[in-house]
Amino acid sequence: MIRIDEQFISGGERCDAWLYLPDGPGPHPCIVFAHGIGAIRQVRVGAYAERFAAAGYAVLAFDYRKWGTSQGAPRFLCDIRGQHADIHAAIDHARGHAAIDPARIVLFGTSFGGGHAIVVGSERPELAAVIAQCAVVDGLAAAVKAPPVLALRWMLAGLADQLRALFGGTPYRIKLAGEPGELALMTAPGAEAGYRAMIDGPSPWQNLIGARFILRIPFYRPIRRARRVRPPLLMVVTDRDEICPPSAIARVARLAPRGEAVHFDAGHFEIYFGDFFERATAAMLAFLATTPAAVAEGVS
Repeated sequence: MIRIDEQFISGGERCDAWLYLPDGPGPHPCIVFAHGIGAIRQVRVGAYAERFAAAGYAVLAFDYRKWGTSQGAPRFLCDIRGQHADIHAAIDHARGHAAIDPARIVLFGTSFGGGHAIVVGSERPELAAVIAQCAVVDGLAAAVKAPPVLALRWMLAGLADQLRALFGGTPYRIKLAGEPGELALMTAPGAEAGYRAMIDGPSPWQNLIGARFILRIPFYRPIRRARRVRPPLLMVVTDRDEICPPSAIARVARLAPRGEAVHFDAGHFEIYFGDFFERATAAMLAFLATTPAAVAEGVS
């Protein structure tokens, strides 16, 4: 496997990317990786790239605008529509790359990126397959799980940041991941430690996010797009997910025309490590072998 620095333009700004290429001649099938909220290319992407490249798949991983080393301001702001545009631009970049087979592009999203994969997948019927892991598919269902006191603190923080934006002030940022009782977007026990454990080496990642994003979470419901996802769809369901109800994640597979689900007795962050990680990636590869993105034995 080799890793190549890439760049593409989305919304007039530069997105920085890494293209992991498997051994052997191309053109290769390619998995476009849409990572989770606040994540960048150094957040566990390399581990997935190793497994997929070993099976003959290229992987394109990128930083959304306003995150990592990509352009865009204000920093640490989750712009949902902007991130959808970035994923579309990444798919287009992969389709135009000489080393990639444009007919075998897979979109793989995890966590918040899993919700993005449902939305973008519903708009790209030409994709060979879509995979969504521990996906945040219903922001309203995720929001109502929050303790009332935390929900109130979230709302006040979001309003404060939105008011600053309206009057041209600097963003009001909160922690992305924290422990129970802290003002943070994710406060499940072990959330901060689990997030930090996914960071591969030195990186520009910071534990921050613009609070105005909180006001938009209840209105982001990718599950409503499930029936429009035409490519083969695999939902990797974490049955002890602390962020989005597992029942909602599994329901997407039932709603999608070509959806299926695989279940793991794991929490939201456990799926990224150890035996759960190995079994989940094996399930993804088994699924891909049944799709137009399949790699023939000994051929990529």
